[in-house]
Amino acid sequence: MTQPISRRTVCTGGLALSGLALADLALSPAALAQRGGPPVTVVVPYTAGSAPDLFGRLLTEHLRQLSNQTMIVENRVGASGNLGTLSVARATPDGTTLLVTANTIVMNPSLFKSLQYDPVKSFEPVAALVTANFALVVSASLGVDTLAAFVEKTKAAKDPINYGSPGIGTPHHLSMELFRRRAGIEMVHVPYRGLAPAVTDLAGGHISAMFMQINAATELAKDGRVKVLALMGSARNPVAPSVATFAEQGITGVDVDNWWGMFAPAKTPADVIQQINARVNEVLKLPEVLKVMETQGQTPMGGPPERLKELVEIDRARWAEVIKAANIVLD
Repeated sequence: MTQPISRRTVCTGGLALSGLALADLALSPAALAQRGGPPVTVVVPYTAGSAPDLFGRLLTEHLRQLSNQTMIVENRVGASGNLGTLSVARATPDGTTLLVTANTIVMNPSLFKSLQYDPVKSFEPVAALVTANFALVVSASLGVDTLAAFVEKTKAAKDPINYGSPGIGTPHHLSMELFRRRAGIEMVHVPYRGLAPAVTDLAGGHISAMFMQINAATELAKDGRVKVLALMGSARNPVAPSVATFAEQGITGVDVDNWWGMFAPAKTPADVIQQINARVNEVLKLPEVLKVMETQGQTPMGGPPERLKELVEIDRARWAEVIKAANIVLD
């Protein structure tokens, strides 16, 4: 079994926030008056410095209030995010352990047949956090400037055009499989061990296409080595307003957002969930948080826990269909 890699960041004090700190919200009303209760651990099942990790730390920083309460951001990495996710599913449901994760939580049940958690039964949804649009990016060496030209070239190619991803079963991989099916084209998948080598080979023309977050895509396109052809999601992104969505360019069914959410272990009391949700919604409206999200091409979601519950249900079914059609299995 893959061994977990754990990185813990202990935070005491921090930026002031009106109302209760996240750590306070994990306590009963009696304990709220006393403060100094047990620490809250926010588990991020991805490596330090990854996009979900950076946002999780930003969120935690603003949820924390100057107090004696301690908060721990823990990167518990392994098995495509499953080890960290499972650790939260097994945690005591009292609000002192939370999960900040990406929509891989709804993909993995279809990828791993022996998964030991269920995204619905094992967790209580706390809050939908942000969406982060993916874009289709192609190497300039491919010689296409539009989505239509890319599809046409792919269909006419004697040998299938290849595409890269950070690994089998990643959102980048599944997004291409979704697009490929909707466009009716064949392509060859080249999985890498991580995003950086895939991006390097795309820029160098060693692979022809891949999906990546829109802010990274537009930055990479500045020197002309790659071109950004289309955006996933239902609307254009302010980071790159000139990049049209797939639907605008005639390919429907690719209006899927990459999203991140906060979860608690199943049976966490409803009042604790509601209190944390309220504070998360406050943070998602802070100007300084909105500014960071804007530069990263992210859009705040927020809303009641039911919004995240609905996302889980819809996207679990959507990605299960894609994974089954592509015959992708990881264990």
